[in-house]
Amino acid sequence: METIVDEPQWLRTASWLGCPLVGAGIGWFLQSIADWVVSLSWVPFKGPFQLVSDIPDPWGPVAGAGAGLVLGLLFAAVWAHERLIVKVTPTRITLTVKGRTRAYEAELQAVFLDGKELVLLASDGRELAREKGDVDREAVAKAFTEHGYPWHAEPPAVK
Repeated sequence: METIVDEPQWLRTASWLGCPLVGAGIGWFLQSIADWVVSLSWVPFKGPFQLVSDIPDPWGPVAGAGAGLVLGLLFAAVWAHERLIVKVTPTRITLTVKGRTRAYEAELQAVFLDGKELVLLASDGRELAREKGDVDREAVAKAFTEHGYPWHAEPPAVK
């Protein structure tokens, strides 16, 4: 039996839909924002803003929305790439982050969250893994305790 701790499906879906839509929305108004910035007398380096402001209608808002859409997709891709996925079985722990998967089958002394970092300590006290991720604290604790791993609610005291 395998337990997987990952971001909820609704959040993964929302990131792939929401980030591009928000980016496109901001991009749509980019020309209006540039017009406003150019009108301010105290703003230095008006050149890039003037360039955006001078794009003829309707191409300014359309180009801005397109650029925002692409940037939103890039942001969602980085988000997906950076997320931590934890798979736990009675004999193996698999951590996937940044497109890299590592499996651990060693006997463990402790498993805990140190802030937002999941830490695996070997039975000899050395750190096997320390991976940053936004995992649900309760879900990850339940996954490890259900499979018999030594879960600690707090980082153990250093000896």
